Amino acid sequence: MTSNASPVVWSRAAANDLARGLLTPLTWSILSRSAERAVRSHYSAWGVTLPAGAPIWRRIEGRAYLNTTVLTAADQAVAAGEAGTASGWRLFSRGPDRRQNEALREQIEQAPARFAATQQWWERVQTMQWRQATVLQVMEEIEPHAEAVLTARDYLTTGLGAGRRQITRWVAEWQPDSSSNVLDDLFAGLDGREGWAQYRYDLQWLTEAARRDAAIAELLAQTLPDGSQSPIPSGTVPSHPVTQSPILLPDGAFRQAFDAFATTYARWADQPLEAASSRWAEAPQTLLARLALRLTETPETLLPSPQAARQRRATAGARIAGAIDARQRRQFEPAFSQLQQIVDLMPPSREALVTVMAVARHWALGAALEAVNDGRLPAVEDVFLLELEELKQVMTGEWSSPEQVLPLVERRRAEQAAWAGQEPAEVVEG
Repeated sequence: MTSNASPVVWSRAAANDLARGLLTPLTWSILSRSAERAVRSHYSAWGVTLPAGAPIWRRIEGRAYLNTTVLTAADQAVAAGEAGTASGWRLFSRGPDRRQNEALREQIEQAPARFAATQQWWERVQTMQWRQATVLQVMEEIEPHAEAVLTARDYLTTGLGAGRRQITRWVAEWQPDSSSNVLDDLFAGLDGREGWAQYRYDLQWLTEAARRDAAIAELLAQTLPDGSQSPIPSGTVPSHPVTQSPILLPDGAFRQAFDAFATTYARWADQPLEAASSRWAEAPQTLLARLALRLTETPETLLPSPQAARQRRATAGARIAGAIDARQRRQFEPAFSQLQQIVDLMPPSREALVTVMAVARHWALGAALEAVNDGRLPAVEDVFLLELEELKQVMTGEWSSPEQVLPLVERRRAEQAAWAGQEPAEVVEG
């Protein structure tokens, strides 16, 4: 699929939806292996086998990069297969297109239960006592949960793209004189960040509420962060995170809105997929600092609510269905309904992935306690400088002395600090 004569292109921007910003070794070791298996599995279901010797993800200077050379070729193969079977295989529901649709439908049907299982897992882990047996048990569960959620997410993302392409082809064929506004309405709110849609809307609404209240804006200005990019929190991280009181907010509309947001997104963080990032429920003052920083930036164009965008798509879909014949309608309506269903599942898929990494954080802080007590780790936050398998060696006693752990931790701390001060390249070749 790739030429030996051409360098592989690695894109940081393409990886941002999964892993944004500077990553710790622990986070990378969880996400990269799970994401690698997930992406290969779902492309295989689409009839495309990715090269075995070509990694899909790389961590370069602490940031995640995606192999766009391999994935662009894979996406082109998927799209070519869709175009080649659009008039025949899809119409008669047989051949490779049928297998792909069945795999996608299965993922759509299973997704709600899979996401609910992640929530139940989080609740169960919260009640555990950190003994070696339970620590090792949770460790073995982290990657399977991550892979299951990432696999569902990848299917949904690919299915959404395939649905958009198919509907676009139909509109061009059935209504060649229609304007671009038709597609704008059919795909309203779909910008590649569907999983973040509700979170982005709610965070923007909270930011604007702070901007409109001069007293709150002035208070938030006192919480501006120092600009550090390190994913390792400064100071001591509590071994069992608990809600901390933020700076005193006066009673009123903003306080109510802030409390509601922090409750709804309790497991989220400034870098929600980075295990080292304090969750909003642990440290609501970090959410206030994030809001303060947003107030210093140019206000964004107001986003439509996901509900309004969904209604706009539904209205446009009804107009299309009313203007085509019965045979075309039998093709269009199921495909459009599935697109709407996928969009509805994208935010829960993001919430489930955030929950996996919140569990990983909670577990890692508990797993670090013994190593901190016997001097193998200087502080609990240093646990994020170890990869998953390395942490297992610490927990099982294979790495039983500080001399086996401390030099590695110090070297990685220095690497993270150096990378935090660098401006990473958007694209890397080779």
